[in-house]
Amino acid sequence: MRKILMLIIILSFTCNAKQEPWTNFAQLPIVEQPQVSPDGSKIALIYNTPDGPAVSVTAFATLEFDILATLKLGRDRVDSISWSGNENIVISTSYPQWYNGNFFRVSRLYAFNLVTKESKELTLRRFQKSQWYEYQSFNIISLLKNDDQNILVSTYDELDNGYSVFKVNVSTSKFTKVQNNEHDIDYWAADHLGTVRLGTTYEKKDNKITRTIWYRENAESELKKLYTRTLGEGVSFNVLGVTNKGDKAYILSDRETGRESLWLFDVVSGEFEELLYSNDKYDVTGALKNSLGELIGVYYSDDYFRKVYFNKSDSKQEMDIASILKSEQVTIVSKSQDKTKLLALKQSDNKPGTYFYFDLAKNKGGIWISEYPYLSKQKFPQIENYQFDASDGQSISGYVTFPENIDKPSLIVLPHGGPHSRDYKYFDPEVQYLVSLGYAVLQVNFRGSSGFGSAFETAGYNQWGKRMQQDVYEAMDWLIGTERVSKDKACIVGASYGGYVALTATFQQPTRFDCAISIAGVSDLKELILDEDYHDAYTGHVVDISDDKAIDALSTVSAINYIKKIQVPILLIHGTKDTRVPFSQSEDFYDDAKRKLDIKYVEIKNGTHFFDNLSNKQTRYKEVTQFLKQHL
Repeated sequence: MRKILMLIIILSFTCNAKQEPWTNFAQLPIVEQPQVSPDGSKIALIYNTPDGPAVSVTAFATLEFDILATLKLGRDRVDSISWSGNENIVISTSYPQWYNGNFFRVSRLYAFNLVTKESKELTLRRFQKSQWYEYQSFNIISLLKNDDQNILVSTYDELDNGYSVFKVNVSTSKFTKVQNNEHDIDYWAADHLGTVRLGTTYEKKDNKITRTIWYRENAESELKKLYTRTLGEGVSFNVLGVTNKGDKAYILSDRETGRESLWLFDVVSGEFEELLYSNDKYDVTGALKNSLGELIGVYYSDDYFRKVYFNKSDSKQEMDIASILKSEQVTIVSKSQDKTKLLALKQSDNKPGTYFYFDLAKNKGGIWISEYPYLSKQKFPQIENYQFDASDGQSISGYVTFPENIDKPSLIVLPHGGPHSRDYKYFDPEVQYLVSLGYAVLQVNFRGSSGFGSAFETAGYNQWGKRMQQDVYEAMDWLIGTERVSKDKACIVGASYGGYVALTATFQQPTRFDCAISIAGVSDLKELILDEDYHDAYTGHVVDISDDKAIDALSTVSAINYIKKIQVPILLIHGTKDTRVPFSQSEDFYDDAKRKLDIKYVEIKNGTHFFDNLSNKQTRYKEVTQFLKQHL
C-alpha cells in the first residue's frame, strides 16, 4: 500500500501558478463514496488521482490515505466500494468492452483484505474458461450485513442458461450457488437478511417490453409471479423491499396520486393495501435503509435531496447534525453500526460540498474534506429558481445563475441529459465555471424531466425535437423578457440528450443562437433507435417502434438531415468508448458537415459518456472555453 497525506497534495495543487482558468473546475470530486467501517475505526473511499481512480482507506476522520488499488487510467471505473465486516473491502469496477460494433460495460468484483493486504478477483475458474468470459458481468445482490465473510453475487451461469445467484466468500473466492434460474430472470434482489426474494424478467414481444416481477415469501417457497406490466402502460410498480414476515411488499407506484408514492402491497391477495407516503408535488424516488438493510424511510427531491423517515428517532440524528452545521442541506452519508461515528455532507448552491466527521462518543467533530478543495475558498453566485407557464399552459421550472457585476450578460442555455432526469440546485462546477467566464446560465426542467409526477414526465414521451425542445426555447424567451440577459448573444451547450437539443436547435431555429456545443450528443435519432443494441425500456418513450412511419419521421428531428439549414459554428466532443451514445453519432455528423459548416470535432480517445477521468475532463473544458471565447 502507498500512503498519501492528502493535505500536502491539496496545498501543492492550489499553489500552482501556471494553471489555466478551467483547471480547478475541470476536476473529479477528490473523494467519492466514503464508507465508515462497521466498527467506526476506518473510512474506505474512492480517491480520484491524476493517474486514475484509487480505492483507499484511512483511519477515521484522518487525511492519511492508504492506496489499496489503482485502476488503469482510461479503462476502468470504480462503481462502488463496500465493507464486508471490518477487514474486507469489496470493490465493484467496470470497463467498456467492444462487441458487435458497439461498446457496453462489463462489471467485475474484487475483495481487499486489510489484515493480510491481499486482493482477489471474485470469480470462478469455470467461468474464466468460457469463451464469453470477457463479456461476463458480476453484480452484488447483498452484502450480507450479518456475515463478515460472504456476499451474494449474480452472474451468468451457462448451466442455467441465465443469471444465477451465488454466495461468494470474499477471502477465498469460493462460489456456492444459492439460487438457480428457472424463469429467465434478468435481475435478482434479496431482503435485509440475505434471502433471495425477488426476480425481474424483461421480455420483448411485438416491439413492446413487458416486465414481470417474481416473488417468494421465504427461502423455502417457490418463486411466483407477483406483477406483470407492459412498460409505458398502466400504473408503475417497483418493489423497494418486503416486510419481515414476507407477506407484504413496499411498492413505489403512481396509482391514484399521479406521482411515485409508497404503497403497502399484500402479496397473498395481490392487492394494494395502504398508501404509506406521498408528496404533493414530487415523486418518491427511492428507499432509505439502515445498516441491516431494513426499510426505514423514503426520499424525494425538490431543489435538493430530501429524506422522510418512518420513525422520528431515525431522523433526529440527522436533524441534530443539520442544526450544528447550520444548514438544511445536510446528509449523513455513512455511519458506524452503533451510530456513534459518522460522516455528513453539507451542500449548497454556491459552495462545494464539504464532508464533516462526528465522533459522538468523544463529543468531537469537524471538517474532514471538501469535494472540490481547489474551489473551496472561492466565492460563487447563488442559483436562482424560476417558474413560468409555457404557451400551452404547462408550468415549467428551472434555475438561472448570473455573473456578478455584468449588466445583461451573454446567455448559455444548458439543457440537461437523460432526458428522463432533471437539474437540481446543488453546486455544479460546470455551471459555476461558465458563470465565472461572464455568462448567465439557464437550466430548464422541460417536460419529460423526472421527479415532477407521471403526467409531467409522460408529457415528454415521443417529444424529442418537439414539445420538449419547445420548452427550452420558451424558457429562453421568458428569461430574455426579464431584460436581465442579452437578447441577441447566446450559445446552447448540452451533453447527451442535451447535446441532441443543441444540435436540433441549430436547424430548427437557425438564427436563435450564435453557436452550439454538443457533447456526446445524438445527431441521427432514427439511426440510434434502429440500432437494437440500444433498445431498452426508454426506447418506447422516444417512438413507437412498431410504427414504421413514426420511425421514419424521426428523420425530421435529426440534425444530420438538415445540415444545409445550419448557420452557426458548432463544436462536437465525443469519447471513443461511450457506451450510451456511440461516437459515430458525432463522427458521422462531422464527416457530412465539415465541408459546409464552421465545425470542429474533438474525439477523445478512451473517453466515456461521462468523461470520468481527469485528462478527458480537462480537454472538454479547454475546448469549450476556447470555442465560447471565439464565438460568443
